[in-house]
Amino acid sequence: MIVHGPYPVGEPRVAREAAVAIAEGFEVDVIAMRRQGEPAREVVDGVHAVRLPLSHRRDLGFAGFVLEYVAYTISASVCVARRHLRRPYDVVHVHNPPDFLISAALVPKLLGARVIFDVHDLSAHMFGARFHAGPARSGVEALLRRVQRFAGGVADAVLTVHEPYRRALAAEGIVPESITVVMNSVDERLLPSSSPSSGDGPFRVVYHGTITPSYGLELLVKAAVQLTLNRDFTFELYGEGDAVEAIRHAADRLGISDRFRISGSYLPHGEVLEKVAGASVGVIPNLPSELNRFALSSKLFEYVAMEIPVISADLPTIREHFSDDELRFFRAGDAASLAEALMDVATDPQAAALRAERARRRYAEYRWPVQSARYADVLGALADE
Repeated sequence: MIVHGPYPVGEPRVAREAAVAIAEGFEVDVIAMRRQGEPAREVVDGVHAVRLPLSHRRDLGFAGFVLEYVAYTISASVCVARRHLRRPYDVVHVHNPPDFLISAALVPKLLGARVIFDVHDLSAHMFGARFHAGPARSGVEALLRRVQRFAGGVADAVLTVHEPYRRALAAEGIVPESITVVMNSVDERLLPSSSPSSGDGPFRVVYHGTITPSYGLELLVKAAVQLTLNRDFTFELYGEGDAVEAIRHAADRLGISDRFRISGSYLPHGEVLEKVAGASVGVIPNLPSELNRFALSSKLFEYVAMEIPVISADLPTIREHFSDDELRFFRAGDAASLAEALMDVATDPQAAALRAERARRRYAEYRWPVQSARYADVLGALADE
């Protein structure tokens, strides 16, 4: 497997799929980036992590962004080619972004390996969310779509995270029959064995994951100011990202910093879920960008699996998978609507609990055992060819 990012930090999809491959009898190498303090080589849960001396940065401009992706792709290509020549791989599984990371699989492909292209996000949407409008935007996005089609054409199998992405990839020219949906659901082995009750304590609003502007975390600060219920609200944000300081500054400026607990750093996945367990509500505050229209966050599945009531921005892909009877939706990007939803859940916990129960039943069809079986089928078919 090849991923532009650290491993296993921040890459639960890669870790879940690697575990499936091991269970199916494969030996698995993951070629990844290296965070400060991590060893270059390490065995993690049976996976051989090979970390290249490059790390991901979120504070780069466009030129730096491209340079980082290109430098990592070249390094990964050389690493994979050398390892393949010493001991050939049966399957090379490339995780996007960037889509041109598929070039790291070309030498193994030419020498007989089968290739999987795993689309976590559509690159044109990611570019638009990060760099916004500009004179070159349409040209860059057209180029990214061509690279996406090339990557899909190189691959023997294409994976993606939900049905809307599958439709979009097919519409962009990737052969529909080559695309399999493997959803980003929960490795339930990581879930806490029990969830502490929120009881009569504070009303705990939680979010965990990357803290970046497009995910709308500043809406929580604006909504917190509008809450007038005579009850303590606390806001717990677990994760790291380029919006951490902005959130802290906004909360401090508005005089509500005592309500916010922001980790601002990475925590192991299992540890985060232990902290989130028993929360009064989990929030998906994504802003209404093109990227977020297609977002179906794994944290949403984690809240649902732990029977935590969910408040979510009303965005098409989430709406396609859950209904008003299962989640409490608010108008995406609207802090007043988010505050109203928080008040609604706090004042009517029985209705919130009923929605959480219904969401848990709906989640049965999205569970990782269902998704992992699909991935195992793809691996088995490629290995047998």
